Amino acid sequence: MGIVWAFVTGRDRELDPPIGWWRGPTWLGWALVLGVMGMWAISAFLIFTLANAGNSLVGVLVAAPEFAAVVLARHFPLTAVRLAFVATIAAAIYSKELPHPLGYARHWPLDSHLIPLAPVVALGIARAPKERMAGVALLAFGAMALATPIVAVGYGADMMAGPIAGVIGAVIAGFILNDNRYTRLESEYERQKRSHLQQRTKIARELHDVIGHHLSMIAVRTDSARYRLSGVTPEIQEEFSALGDAAREALTDARRLIGVLREDDSEAEHLPQPTIDDIPELVQSAVASGASVTAELSAVPGVPAMVGLAAYRIVQESLSNAMRHSPGTPISVCLRSAEDSIELSVENGPFAPLSEAVDGNGLAGIKERVSLVGGECAAGRRADGGFRVWAKLPR
Repeated sequence: MGIVWAFVTGRDRELDPPIGWWRGPTWLGWALVLGVMGMWAISAFLIFTLANAGNSLVGVLVAAPEFAAVVLARHFPLTAVRLAFVATIAAAIYSKELPHPLGYARHWPLDSHLIPLAPVVALGIARAPKERMAGVALLAFGAMALATPIVAVGYGADMMAGPIAGVIGAVIAGFILNDNRYTRLESEYERQKRSHLQQRTKIARELHDVIGHHLSMIAVRTDSARYRLSGVTPEIQEEFSALGDAAREALTDARRLIGVLREDDSEAEHLPQPTIDDIPELVQSAVASGASVTAELSAVPGVPAMVGLAAYRIVQESLSNAMRHSPGTPISVCLRSAEDSIELSVENGPFAPLSEAVDGNGLAGIKERVSLVGGECAAGRRADGGFRVWAKLPR
């Protein structure tokens, strides 16, 4: 089925991006490619024309597909391999003995044909997904298998020794390039992973050193207020106690977040922590605070802790923003489950002061959380002046 995919059903966009080995100016690279191919095309055109009694159409039929294959190899790699396949068969059909030998060229096997064929095949294999590499290789060997009996009729099968060896070399080179490309991609992934871990560790350290200190001071000061201040009534003391409890809860949440940031792709050990199952309770809390919230929440079982925490915090921050910047307007919360992802959105009506900015640290934190779990998000004003936060998280 590999050769069927490569020749019939395969699409250029299914192959990976170009290898990108050329480091010079783009115009210079194309100039070199077109220059070399131009010289090859002229020689191929002349020899095939002479070998076929001056029929210039034959020269065009052989040279043009190969020239086009090399030009298309960067943006349409699989199309280029198909063109090279067709051109190989055409070259075999029109291979003839020259009536007037040009230097060493008397017969036209397919050796010179390898000049464009080999790089097209090698780069096609290099960019193919691992499971599709064999399909492109079989396509190249299939061209040789069809060309060999055609050439053997006129000149003998030994004339195909060079072309077959060249194609084998091109296929081997393609497999090597493919392996090297995946090695580089893995190295780049590991480098980015280390960079993200360093950033997360830095954020965790700053949270611990700055926010943790201030939250601890708030809790201590509210607890000791009745001993330090005179005239503290029971009502004021109750308010101080509530503030102290809130500060300690925030400190606990900050420590949990620090633990999550310091984890290396494993589930956090600092439990319990909010999960996606706690979102209904979060919505009820907002309703109890006076907000007009409607919710459409689907059950989402089996969500990883990091993703569940991210979903909870996104809804929490979005509700907080909506209640702070647009008090009294209706808010809707939607949570849906797909096969491999969860999608959530929080929307609210038009903001009272339209000029008031919403793109602060809260939205930046949402984007950072979504990025940490490998999801995507968007936030912005609606056409009616309201605001919408949308996120899609992997499961």
